[in-house]
Amino acid sequence: MSWINSKYESKLRNYNKKDGLKAIILYFLIMLSIFFQGWLYTVNVSTFVLNSSQIWLPLIRLIIFLFFLYCSKEKISSVGINADNIKHSIMLGVIGGGLLLILQTVLFIAQGKDISFSSPMLLTWVIFIFAALEEEVLFRGYIQTRMSGLINRQWIVGIINSLLFLSTHYPVRWVVSAAVSFDVLSGVYVISLLALHFFCDAVYKRTNCLWGAVVLHIIYNAIGAMIADQ
Repeated sequence: MSWINSKYESKLRNYNKKDGLKAIILYFLIMLSIFFQGWLYTVNVSTFVLNSSQIWLPLIRLIIFLFFLYCSKEKISSVGINADNIKHSIMLGVIGGGLLLILQTVLFIAQGKDISFSSPMLLTWVIFIFAALEEEVLFRGYIQTRMSGLINRQWIVGIINSLLFLSTHYPVRWVVSAAVSFDVLSGVYVISLLALHFFCDAVYKRTNCLWGAVVLHIIYNAIGAMIADQ
């Protein structure tokens, strides 16, 4: 018996190569907007604009995506925004968040670092919420499911999408540093991001509800802000 939700498996069979190509196009549009966000850090703009860009850029991406979804005559429920198994989904998200807290703490300690915990500011929480919602809807909700129209094996799709998701965390640093290097992200950060992807992926596949993955992602973002190495 498969651990994946039957409704999730069922909808994957509806996607074709056209859907997969649309997912790839969406990914490149996301990357372009992230390079633009990096460019903002290299020009003379206010700190307010830079900080708020972490809210209005994800919001713009979501609005464009919703229009994209509307033009494709697809329902928002097709990306997991529904009430199916919502309690179970959120519960799994909280459990996953706790496991990620343990993982990140262990990774910090393994590096020989002393850690402390601090509470993020209100604006930071708002950024966390927008970022988590946008990334889960776009990557776990849309791109990964639609890529099934190109690739039948889900484990391959999961690995490819994990790399696509990871790649979105490089452009801002590349533009700011004026150098393309994979060393701009630490090994610990890369491991944490990949763990986040597979945890969120598992929650969504298990419940066919994206809300648990969103909660898990918010917890992950909060952990990153709360844990400070000394």
